[in-house]
Amino acid sequence: RNTQDKHWVATPGMNALVKAWAQPLIQADAVHFESRVFKIERDTLHPELWQLHSEEPEGAQSVFSGFDQVLLAIPSDQAIDLLRNSNIKMEQAAALNKVQVAPCWTLMVAFPNAAQPGLITLGPQWNAARSVHHRVAWLARESSKPGRDHIERWTVQASAAWSQEHLEDAPERVQAKLIKAFSEITGIRATPAHAEVHRWRYAKTLQALGAPYMLSPKQGIGLCGDWCLGHRVEDAFISGLELALAVI
Repeated sequence: RNTQDKHWVATPGMNALVKAWAQPLIQADAVHFESRVFKIERDTLHPELWQLHSEEPEGAQSVFSGFDQVLLAIPSDQAIDLLRNSNIKMEQAAALNKVQVAPCWTLMVAFPNAAQPGLITLGPQWNAARSVHHRVAWLARESSKPGRDHIERWTVQASAAWSQEHLEDAPERVQAKLIKAFSEITGIRATPAHAEVHRWRYAKTLQALGAPYMLSPKQGIGLCGDWCLGHRVEDAFISGLELALAVI
C-alpha cells in the first residue's frame, strides 16, 4: 500500500552525520580506527582507572590507560564476549543475555546505463517498500535520496529469517538469489552493472533490552546501542545520548 511515511536521511551519504559529529574528536586525535579492544582491566598503578588492550589489523597490540569510565557502543553479543574475556560481571548481565539480534544480508545494485531521455526512473515509481517476499524485508532506491547522483541504485535488505538460514552461504550464491528476488519484486529484469552483497552479522533486534542503556556507576562500565530499544538508527541515537547524559 502507498504511504506518506517520512524517512530521514543524511547528505551527501548516510555516514555524513556521524562524520560531522566525530570531527572534533578526529581533529584532537582522540579516535582510533580499525582497532579492536579485546580486554578491559584495571590499571595496576592506578586501580581506580581502566586500561584497554587493543589489536590492530596487522596484529600489533597497544594499551590505552587512564579512563575513569568505559562505554561500549557495540553489538550485544560482542559486549558479552568482551566483558567475559575481561572477567567483568555487571549487575544487569542476566538482562543482557536475553537480547536477541538477527543478521541481515544486504544487496547493493547499480544501473548506470538506466538514464534515458524521458525516463525518470527504472522500474517501479516508488522509492522504498517493505516486502512480503520470503527473501526480502526492505528495499530502497538510493538514488532517490537528496544529494545523491542520478545513477539508478538500490539497496535490498534480506529478511531476518532468510539471512539466518543462509548466514554462512557464499556471497556469490546470496547475491544471485537476492538479485532474482529484486527483479521479482520490482520488475527490473536488466542485469546490474554493479552488484555486491554485505553480511551484517548483528543487524535487526528481535528481543531488545527494554531500557535505553546499561550502566554500573560503581564499576564505571556502560553499554548502549540500538539493541537496547529496537533496531532503527533512531534507537541507536537515543541509546547513546541517554547514556552520555547519565554519565555527564
